Amino acid sequence: MNSDAAAGKDAMRRTLELKRADIGSLFKVAFIIYATIGLVAGIGLGMFFATVGSLSSLLGDHHMPWVGFVSGAAAFVMIPIMSVCYGMIGSIVVSIVGLVYNFAADRFGGVRLEFETGDVAPAAATTAVPPQA
Repeated sequence: MNSDAAAGKDAMRRTLELKRADIGSLFKVAFIIYATIGLVAGIGLGMFFATVGSLSSLLGDHHMPWVGFVSGAAAFVMIPIMSVCYGMIGSIVVSIVGLVYNFAADRFGGVRLEFETGDVAPAAATTAVPPQA
């Protein structure tokens, strides 16, 4: 008999209910996740603007000489702006969803989660051995 089957036989199952979600921790984690997504989107948009700026020279200087400068500046400005905007909007939306969840969980009960844990052997008592002189 393999050790996985033996561990599965001895495992305990516990069902816990998520009653409330902490809005502050939801906001904090969502901000980090969405700011990272915004950073990636800002880099992509910045690369697009930089490409447009470099291709503007094909139009000639007499049509729109400012396109290269504006799109080059926008390439660097978009990265932090997109990151902060995504972070703020995403964390506000996640916080609102958390408030709705807390309201619904108070009225109808929370989400039930089932956990499977193995039996944990008690820690062996250790005795201190005095240093020898």
